[in-house]
Amino acid sequence: MRLIHLTDPHLSSLDGRSFWNVRGKRRSGYLSWHRKRRHVHRREVLERLTDSINAQKPDLILLTGDLVHIGLDHEMAEAASWLKQLGPPENVVFVPGNHDNYARDSLEAMYSHWNDYLPGTWQPDMNYTTGYPLVRELGNIKLAGVNSSCITPVFSARGELGTEQRQRLTRELEPKTGENPFRCLLIHHPPFPGMTRRRKALRDDRELQELLTKQPVELLLHGHVHRNREDRLNGVRSYCTASASSVRSASYRIFDLEQEDPAWRCRMRLMSISGATESEPVFKLAGETSWQV
Repeated sequence: MRLIHLTDPHLSSLDGRSFWNVRGKRRSGYLSWHRKRRHVHRREVLERLTDSINAQKPDLILLTGDLVHIGLDHEMAEAASWLKQLGPPENVVFVPGNHDNYARDSLEAMYSHWNDYLPGTWQPDMNYTTGYPLVRELGNIKLAGVNSSCITPVFSARGELGTEQRQRLTRELEPKTGENPFRCLLIHHPPFPGMTRRRKALRDDRELQELLTKQPVELLLHGHVHRNREDRLNGVRSYCTASASSVRSASYRIFDLEQEDPAWRCRMRLMSISGATESEPVFKLAGETSWQV
């Protein structure tokens, strides 16, 4: 079974917008895009990365959020076109990031354009945790995606799962008697304490850490910090992947999983942008590791 992880493409454009025709937190987000992000996150890099991913013929593509910048409706429409290019809903497991659910009107806009990639259908009384964890099973592989994209004040990029979502996750991760599943958890924010500054961290990271200590998973994938890193906690192997559109470090990860009863054999390959112009990026092997669980 081949899984591919990518994250944080920030693919949308805010051309045609200005500081004066957005409000609230979106003003600081617009300034961040105008001054820096539009130069770092390039659509041409993402297009090449998408082609490279599709050439790997994955069974599932795992996408951990931040498709857009400030959660506007036109950004969601732009991202919807790319999602279809990446793969049909049955081949893509997606969890939102804080830049997707950016303001009060963002969740409805997400469902308007990305409904097929989200759990359920839009209802006015929904909140960001409704329908999560999103669970997908392929044979003896179980993927659980949680939504940490709570709306936050200006200059905060924190996330939160909340008590009810964590309780539902606990139930989903508990293996049935006699089963030996490979469980993979998807989340946008770094899952454990100390992995990023508090203003960008998961509010209930200690609670998630305790949950995963009692009910560990075989693999955990996240985004948010825009860099490649590996962490481990009590046997849980956690990977973050750099932004999929970064001119400096765009990357994706390939995970090949094979069950050899009762163990699972796992191989991870990191593919990163290398040695080409911005308009003609090439993705090459940048790291590899294998393990057994």
